[in-house]
Amino acid sequence: MSFFSQIHLIDEVSFNPYVPEHAVHKMKSMKLSAIVLSVFMLIGMSTKSFAQVFSTSSGEEGASPDVSLLDSPEAVTQLVARLSDKEVRELLLQQLDVVAARQAVSADSEAQSIFSLVTTSVPLSINRAVRTLPNLIKGQRNVFRTFLGKLGENGRWKLFGGFLGVLFIGIAVELFVRLLTRKFRSVIDKTSDDYTLGQVFKLLSRRLLLDLSGLLAFMVVTQLAINILIEEPGQFVAHHFLWNLVLIPRLFSVIVKFVLAPERSDLRLIHTSDASAKFLHRHLVGVVMLIGLTLTMFDVRDASGITQHGATNIGFWFNLVIHFYFAFIAWRARNIFTEILNGPNNDATPMEQRVAKWYPYYAMTVVVSSWLLVEVLAAQQQMHLLAKGAQYSTMLILLLAPFLDTTIRALVRHLTPQITGDGTVARKAHHSTMRCYIRMARVVSVMLVLFFISRIWELNLTDMSSSNIGADSAKKFLDFIGINAVGYLVWEISTLILTKGLANETPESDADEAGMPSGNEGGVGGSRLSTVLPLVIWFVQSIIVVMTLLVSLGHVGIDTTPLLAGAGIVGIAIGFGAQTLVGDIVSGLFFLIDDAFRAGEYVNVEGTVGTVERISLRAMQLRHHRGAIHTIPYGEIPKITNYSRDWTIMKLTFTVPFETDLIKVKRIFKKIGTDLLEHPQFADDFISPFKSQGVINVDDVGIVIRGKFMVKPGKQFMIRKEIFQRIQRDFEENGIQFARKEVRVKVDSDTAQLSKAESQAVGAAALEASEKKPAV
Repeated sequence: MSFFSQIHLIDEVSFNPYVPEHAVHKMKSMKLSAIVLSVFMLIGMSTKSFAQVFSTSSGEEGASPDVSLLDSPEAVTQLVARLSDKEVRELLLQQLDVVAARQAVSADSEAQSIFSLVTTSVPLSINRAVRTLPNLIKGQRNVFRTFLGKLGENGRWKLFGGFLGVLFIGIAVELFVRLLTRKFRSVIDKTSDDYTLGQVFKLLSRRLLLDLSGLLAFMVVTQLAINILIEEPGQFVAHHFLWNLVLIPRLFSVIVKFVLAPERSDLRLIHTSDASAKFLHRHLVGVVMLIGLTLTMFDVRDASGITQHGATNIGFWFNLVIHFYFAFIAWRARNIFTEILNGPNNDATPMEQRVAKWYPYYAMTVVVSSWLLVEVLAAQQQMHLLAKGAQYSTMLILLLAPFLDTTIRALVRHLTPQITGDGTVARKAHHSTMRCYIRMARVVSVMLVLFFISRIWELNLTDMSSSNIGADSAKKFLDFIGINAVGYLVWEISTLILTKGLANETPESDADEAGMPSGNEGGVGGSRLSTVLPLVIWFVQSIIVVMTLLVSLGHVGIDTTPLLAGAGIVGIAIGFGAQTLVGDIVSGLFFLIDDAFRAGEYVNVEGTVGTVERISLRAMQLRHHRGAIHTIPYGEIPKITNYSRDWTIMKLTFTVPFETDLIKVKRIFKKIGTDLLEHPQFADDFISPFKSQGVINVDDVGIVIRGKFMVKPGKQFMIRKEIFQRIQRDFEENGIQFARKEVRVKVDSDTAQLSKAESQAVGAAALEASEKKPAV
């Protein structure tokens, strides 16, 4: 409880008629103590405010004493002793108003928008740089004159000569190392267009190690030579000059060559031309050298002993040139960057293509924002935040971040095992697996980018006690983000594990590339895994989403008990109000457990036939061979007839005249069956060859004979068509006719020859008699 709350509570108790007198005196003494402590607190918070309130002399009637007298605890005690309770209360209220007003002004100042901060700080920085521009050359000349003066007449020549000697020694040692490693470099110099990704990495890594070995020898020797040949204070500048303008640019050049390979297109890891690779390599190394020159100028200034940088504002101009150089590269190479981001195989999604198209504008925004940040910090005199080049490191990370996505896609494309299955389902599953890898790698890369940026700026996101958010709220926010990120990774990993098996599926049906059925009724469907797994994936993903949401909300501080209770009530309502829905889901579950049907199979549901095209939790969809779709809830299915399971038997009947040689027909059937078994198009489809079953019936037309064969589901109709064609051809070659319905009219020989009209009348009567149905 605060002091002011204690005083208010004491007043209420003191004026209560039911409180004993001795308790009232005790309360008044407590009130006095609280007032004294409150005055001490307010004096410590705002001495200036007291001075404004007590502006009149203490000797005047109704006036407050001068605050200058309150310089000791005794003075405070005397002040409180002279004041009444009413005056003390008024004093406290005045001080509370003053403190509240100051806090409001402070809050308004902290709530100043970024836009207003930029619009006020940047013009101030530019104005300062323009005003000091005439002193730029003079100031730098003064810096060099001061530095050379410290070296003395002989010292400057010793510095220049010694540094040239250091470079000569370093180059000689590096050439010697390259001579020793010439045998290993000869392997790398061989070119080939058939290098695999592993071979490219191996050759590039070997070249990188060889270049680094020579550079390491150069660095060690030159550092030792500087310590021996150059004396202080030139030794300090020589070390920094060597690092900023020689070693770091060369090291950066070696790393860039590893990626761009400007002279070796066969070893290039990115998709770009030789001219583009050389352009990027040349200008990126130029940017690093420009940054090194900037750092060296400041090192010379520090060595000269001149610490007032504001006199010339040279940092403003170097920073402007560096960012302008970055912007020039981003705009000049915009088509190159778009080409690199899209990749070589045109496998980028429409969103990834849009990102590649807009990358140059993103890069320009990053460069301009980095420059504005530097100028704002310079105007606010917060340049100590940029002591380690945090702005350049951050800008480089943000500019390279989109290229991580292209690298991820390339690595996934090369490292993901090749598809072992076949068909539309397997191809979709393999593509889904690759996209899962890409999405997971993107989440990890974003987290790494945020981590490195926070480390560069030495940020502790949970340490926000000076802000309006507070450490506890910041921690809850980070927990919320982290839990959802972990939940997303679990979602992707579970999806990846479940769909990975589908990439190995090899369907037995002859479905086309679009996933449509072949049009042959009774074709074999997909596997049981491809039928059930989509439902399992949907169920697992739903559980992960719900659990992640509940856990993250619980960490934020939201009570999830009402949500769970509401979900339970909704479940009960669905159970009572939608019994048919529950029955459909339960029936479908048992149908799937019994493996009654699969996606792509041809089934008959109480007279409704079609190919199973889609399976959901409640119903199945059948595609009729004429194109219509039938949606049938599981609860309305009494039984299912499946024409696509394991195998199918096709029986063919033929009617031949009575005088046909049946032995010859049997031989023809056997020959056709043997030929089809040897045919490459049909050999793998037969389970049992086509053969004759002999005479099955004799009617008034002729002899009915039958043949049969057993094949895989979906192949019977194509093979039946081939058998019909071969039987017609072989029957014709062997003089066998198919029996036809005919009516014979017997005319007595003693009767005179019939006329044409009589013959037609007899034929019509015979036709009518043949078509008349016999009485039952």
